[in-house]
Amino acid sequence: MHRDDDLVVAALPEDVDLFAAESMRAEIERLLRQGCRRLVLDASRTAYLDSTGVSLMLSWRRRLEERQGTLVLAGLSEHLRRMMWILGLEEILPAYATVLEAQARVARGLQQRSAAADVDTAENTSGV
Repeated sequence: MHRDDDLVVAALPEDVDLFAAESMRAEIERLLRQGCRRLVLDASRTAYLDSTGVSLMLSWRRRLEERQGTLVLAGLSEHLRRMMWILGLEEILPAYATVLEAQARVARGLQQRSAAADVDTAENTSGV
């Protein structure tokens, strides 16, 4: 795991399933309590993902968005990328080829969101 302020890169296990769910849930809960708002899940070692794993990721995404944060995936195999497409999750849980690309996109997205908030604040305070 790598942490930089509120950005965390966490590696998913080889099997993201019911058996791994409790330890994954505990780890992500700890990260959220510690202020994580941007989460990159490195799936480069992940070979298997079941509905429990998908549900966990969707739950984490929702919780992060409540905090104006984000969750993205990195390093999905072709099989997992296709599965996410079939499930219609490619836009809900965006995936990037590498962790570095995911980190850059998450950082850029947060900067864009921050800039938009600054514009909204300026317009609201100027009476526009």
